[in-house]
Amino acid sequence: MPVDQQSFRRAMAQFASGVTVVTTVDGAQPFGVTASSFSSLSLDPPLVLVCLARRLHSHKVIERSGAFAINILSAHQAEWGMRFAGMLPDVVDRFAGIETHVAVTGSPLLPDVLCWLDCRVWKVYDGGDHSIFVGEVLAVDTSSADTPLLYHNRLWRRSEALAVPTLPPRAKIIEVGPCTGLQPEAQLIPTATKVALIDALAAAGVTRIQVCSFVSPRRVPQMADAEEVCSRIKPQPGVVYSGLALNMRGLERAHAAGLGQVDLSLSASESHSRISAGCAVDEALAGMAAMVERARACGMAVRAGIQCAFGCAYEGEVDAHRVVGLARRILAMGVDELALADTTGTANPQQVRRMVQELLPLARATPLALCLHDTHGMGLANLLAALKSGVYRFETAFGGLGGCPSTPGASGTIATEDSVHMLHEMGVPTGIDIARVAECSQRVEQILGRQLPGKLWRLQAAREKR
Repeated sequence: MPVDQQSFRRAMAQFASGVTVVTTVDGAQPFGVTASSFSSLSLDPPLVLVCLARRLHSHKVIERSGAFAINILSAHQAEWGMRFAGMLPDVVDRFAGIETHVAVTGSPLLPDVLCWLDCRVWKVYDGGDHSIFVGEVLAVDTSSADTPLLYHNRLWRRSEALAVPTLPPRAKIIEVGPCTGLQPEAQLIPTATKVALIDALAAAGVTRIQVCSFVSPRRVPQMADAEEVCSRIKPQPGVVYSGLALNMRGLERAHAAGLGQVDLSLSASESHSRISAGCAVDEALAGMAAMVERARACGMAVRAGIQCAFGCAYEGEVDAHRVVGLARRILAMGVDELALADTTGTANPQQVRRMVQELLPLARATPLALCLHDTHGMGLANLLAALKSGVYRFETAFGGLGGCPSTPGASGTIATEDSVHMLHEMGVPTGIDIARVAECSQRVEQILGRQLPGKLWRLQAAREKR
C-alpha cells in the first residue's frame, strides 16, 4: 500500500539532519549503523537517500539485502547512537536488550524513536568512493515528540524545540547532607539524630544518600561515629547508601561497615590537593586507582569525583583540559559514576555547559553527576545548564548544608529542597517529597542554632505556621 504524502511530510519534519540508525538484515542477522543524516529526494513517490562509503561493511550489507530502514533517534537515545556507531567497544551485539520489531522488508525497527521509514532500494547511484542508495518508502511511523538527537563537532547534542524545553524525563538527586553537609560543623550532632535524618530522607523518597565519611576522627570529629551510624540505619529497598573514603583505610572501614558503595575523590588543583589530601594530584590519582581495584574486589560500587573542577580558591581558574585529562584516567579505572564538584562555587552556566559537553561523549555509558555549590549564587543556574546539556544526576544537601574546610569562603552544596522544587516546577520529577526533606532542615537548624542557606524549607515552614 503506497505511503501517503502527509505521513511522509510528517516524517520529514522530524529533523532530517538528526542522528539516524540505518538498519537492515544480513541473511538472518539484524544489522545497524549510525548515520549523521539522511535526505528526502521526492514526495511523489516518497523517496529518501542514504550515502555510504564503499569501504564500509554497511554498504555491502544494504547492497545484498536490497532494503533498509531509517530510525531517527530522540534526544534521550544518545547511547544507541554511540552503540550503533561502534563507539562502545564492550558492546558485541548492538541489538542486545533492544526490543525491536520487524518491518515489511525484514529490517529491524527500533522502539520509541522519533520516526522510522521502511524502504526498498529503488536505485543506486555511483558517487566515486561512495554510493547513494535511493530508497522507496514502503511504510512510515512518526511520534509526537520533536526533540531529536544531534551530532555536531564531535559532540552528541540535543536540539531544543521552541515550545518544549530539552530536558530529561527524570532527575536523580544524590543527598550528601548527612556526610559532607554536616562534616564541617563544629557542633557535634548526636548519632541518633544523624540516623533519624538519614531514615527520614529515605522516607522522603531520596534514593541515593551519602551517610558518612570514613576519615580520621582527629581531623573530622563530626564523623567519628561513622560505623555506628551505618549499623543503626534502617535500610530501605531501592535506596543506595554510600560513604566517603579518602584513603585505603577509609575504604576498608566502609566495606566493613556493610556499605555497598564508596565515594572517592581527588582535586584538579595541585594546591588544593596538597592542602586537603596532603599529596600531589598524580599521587592522589595512583591512590584512587588502587582503591577502585580494592573496591571492585570487595564487590562495592564506586563513584569517583573531581574536586575544584571549575576553579580553585588558591590557584584561580583550573584548566579545563586538565579536568578532562583526569576524567579520562578515572573513567579508565572502570568507575560506576563520575562526579564533578564546583568546590569553590565559582562556576558559571556557560563554563558548566562546555565542560559537560566535553565529558559526556568521553564518559559514554558511565553516568556523570555534578556537585554544585552556591558561593556566588549561581548554583541553580548551573544545575539548569547541566540539565539542558544532558546531565540528570546532582549532589545536593538538605538545607544547603556544607562547604569545604580547605576552601576559604566556599558555601554549602545547593539545597535539596531548592533543587527539587525547581526541577518539579519544570516538569522533571525526582520522586522526592519537599515537605519531608524540609523537616530535616528545620530540625538541624534548631540544633545548630543558626539559619541554613536553603530557601524552600523556610517557605515550607512558614506555610505550616499559617
